[in-house]
Amino acid sequence: MSLALIEEEVRRFLSTKEPEVLCIKGKWGVGKTYGWMKFLDQANTGNSLALDRYSYVSLFGLNSLDDLRFAIFERTVSGQDIGKGADATTFQKLVNKGSDIARKFRPIADGLAAAFNRKGVSDILARSAFLSVQKQLICLDDLERAGDGLNVRDVLGLVSFLRIERQCKMVLLLNDQEFSEEKEQKEFNRQLEKVADVTVLFDPTVEEASEIAFREDDDLISLLRPRVIELGITNIRVIKKIETLARRLAEILHGFDNGVLKQAMSTLVLAAWSVYQPDNAPPMEFIKKYNQITDAMRDTDKEEDEAIAKWRQLLTDYPFSHADPFDLIIMSGASRGYFLHEPLRQEATALQRQYQHTSRDTIFTRAWDELYHGSLNTEDDDFLDELYRGAIAEAEFISALNINSAIYLLRENGRERQADEVIEKWFSVHTGEGLEFFNIANHHFSQDDRIDGGFKAAFEDRRSGYQDDRDPYEVLVEIGRSEIGARLILH
Repeated sequence: MSLALIEEEVRRFLSTKEPEVLCIKGKWGVGKTYGWMKFLDQANTGNSLALDRYSYVSLFGLNSLDDLRFAIFERTVSGQDIGKGADATTFQKLVNKGSDIARKFRPIADGLAAAFNRKGVSDILARSAFLSVQKQLICLDDLERAGDGLNVRDVLGLVSFLRIERQCKMVLLLNDQEFSEEKEQKEFNRQLEKVADVTVLFDPTVEEASEIAFREDDDLISLLRPRVIELGITNIRVIKKIETLARRLAEILHGFDNGVLKQAMSTLVLAAWSVYQPDNAPPMEFIKKYNQITDAMRDTDKEEDEAIAKWRQLLTDYPFSHADPFDLIIMSGASRGYFLHEPLRQEATALQRQYQHTSRDTIFTRAWDELYHGSLNTEDDDFLDELYRGAIAEAEFISALNINSAIYLLRENGRERQADEVIEKWFSVHTGEGLEFFNIANHHFSQDDRIDGGFKAAFEDRRSGYQDDRDPYEVLVEIGRSEIGARLILH
């Protein structure tokens, strides 16, 4: 059911005082609660809310009908408090309204407000307080997550009682796919059909989910929204978590060029999706090893796992060509839930310099995109000439995986001298790197990547002949600033 139709139905439901039960079903995380709160707020601010008392209760952790009855009472709000949530202040307003319940228990009203968690409140008081619940709007959320002592059938019985006997309008938000057994599922559906007057399926499109999740419309959201839509993320909770991480990341990267921020957000959305929805997203290790150029060179006749093929296609259309050091730091941060400021800003500075010099593999990438992939009329020699030129000109800014692809193709096509020149050039612009840079295993080659023998030998030569001329004190300072040092400080 489209979001527009659901909104229309909810608007109609909220605009009348007629007692009825509206059930909103949907998978976990699709935004049922976010959507309901949005519709309620719109009706309240637009003065189209027929009832002026409202109570929202999550059944998560509630273990008895008495718990539920009192929760409905204590969470009742009215007027401008609707949509803001119940607290000690709204509870104080409730017991001071001059109702029968307030007059009967005025001597202990102050103590009741202080004991908002209901410690010491008697069952008699809870039952008496529930007498005041009538002719109001009530939303019950998380029905499938009620405690063991609270039977869903009893909850539905209470819902029916409130609609018929107390003239209440009831809203049920639930994920009916949580029932593990088919028999239990059928029984629940049978009971629900007896109670619900209207049932709608909340299943928003990715565009609608994005509209619900992103309530603001600023520069950061303009970077996140297209990436969320491209990946097809509809889980509102996941989108909100991504937004939270993105705002932290944007604060750290404040002052860097827009190109750096744009790349950061593309990588973050992809990485965070992998962390928060591992059953739907490509695994983090797959993302780290993915490379558009080596992917284009793979043996297409080789049978491939269906899921892997799906992830390859997804990343082919996504603005992520390969994981550079900047991306890898962001991926680690997404996995941890926080970012290490100094290493991140160091890599952002290097990336910004790369953008300023070459706009990220300009000649090299153009050789692949326009000549290798983009034109059927390109001669092999034209492509190889441009590939060689780009590899030499931009060696400083080309990853080991991508430079290996160029070397491999040059040598495969009989251009041994050019292949060796590219190797020499690439290592000449990386002489200042640390020892671990010259460990080829740290450059995320996969088992399927065809590594040029000369390139691999050059790595081994540089590693075996490496000399560390740094001051020992500076080495210790660097370790202290590293991720290992940060973890030691945190723990």
